[in-house]
Amino acid sequence: MKKILLGLLAVITVLGMGTLMWFAMTFRTQYEATETITLVDEGMYEYYYEGETGLDQLLEQGGAANSTDIAVFATEYLSHGFAHLNLKPSEFGCSTINARDSKGHLLSARNFDWFAEEHGDMVIVHTRPENGYASVATFNINFFNFGEGFKPETMMQKFMMLGSLYVALDGMNEKGLFVADLVAGDREQTHQKGGESNVTTTLGIRLLLDKAANVEEALALLKRYNMHSDITVAHHLSISDATGRCVVVEWADNQMYVTESPVCTNHYLAAEPKLATQEINASSQERFDTLCSQLQAQPAMTLQDITNSIASVSKPLHTRWSIVYDRENMTATYYQNGDFSKSYTTSIN
Repeated sequence: MKKILLGLLAVITVLGMGTLMWFAMTFRTQYEATETITLVDEGMYEYYYEGETGLDQLLEQGGAANSTDIAVFATEYLSHGFAHLNLKPSEFGCSTINARDSKGHLLSARNFDWFAEEHGDMVIVHTRPENGYASVATFNINFFNFGEGFKPETMMQKFMMLGSLYVALDGMNEKGLFVADLVAGDREQTHQKGGESNVTTTLGIRLLLDKAANVEEALALLKRYNMHSDITVAHHLSISDATGRCVVVEWADNQMYVTESPVCTNHYLAAEPKLATQEINASSQERFDTLCSQLQAQPAMTLQDITNSIASVSKPLHTRWSIVYDRENMTATYYQNGDFSKSYTTSIN
């Protein structure tokens, strides 16, 4: 902080108070967010962003059809051209489960699986936009091509990390809407046309967390916008809400399909057009059957029950993080690298 203050004093001396006022007005929201970046555990960062993220502006100008579009916008909006973000999406696979507790509240849990050799730090992102819902989302820092061992230590590096606002992999908002991205089982990419604007898979998650209060509103939003695959594989979204509705949204031949399901892994669930012809990965089928069997045997689960359930299908070498969302208390509890003996809990509100 001392170095930052000395730098600002130098700016005032050379360029005058007008420049300082411009800096304060231009970067206030971003600067305040960078000041909250905290290493809460080894490999786990957390920060709070309060104010407009620029999502509405991005959608109004056509949205983003790929990671490059997001990087260009993030660079301009967050750093006003002073930093460059290079996003580098990679493949992943995961599991989700949704179950009611004894009081009727829906609990949601998720494993985010990643290549063992590419495990990067995770970032917990809290947002409270002026024109949207507060939420907590998660991001893998390996999605940024910032170089091996990148840490948000300098002010510029902290500004760069704010690009994670647009690359959410899962999350839940203050209304209880839960969304998670999982690969669907093949390499068919989605690139829709004719909608109001463009969103990538992860930008679509940010859209839903900010704008949708329930599954019905989430589906309506997804129908309005052109979906584009983030990486060279098919995706599906596991979505649930406070009413207990749980769906899996998939795309095939650039059409959107919705299947009611409390469980999702890494193969298509829609009856058409993929279910009958796809080659289902054995691991995906095993995880799916395990979670469904547990739900059938125990329709009402406690927080510990659903934690045990998602832990039963985690892979220590591949599961980068696991999360359990509690809608009654509006919390998210995180576990890292398949280790369920140690947790970190944060509030969504």
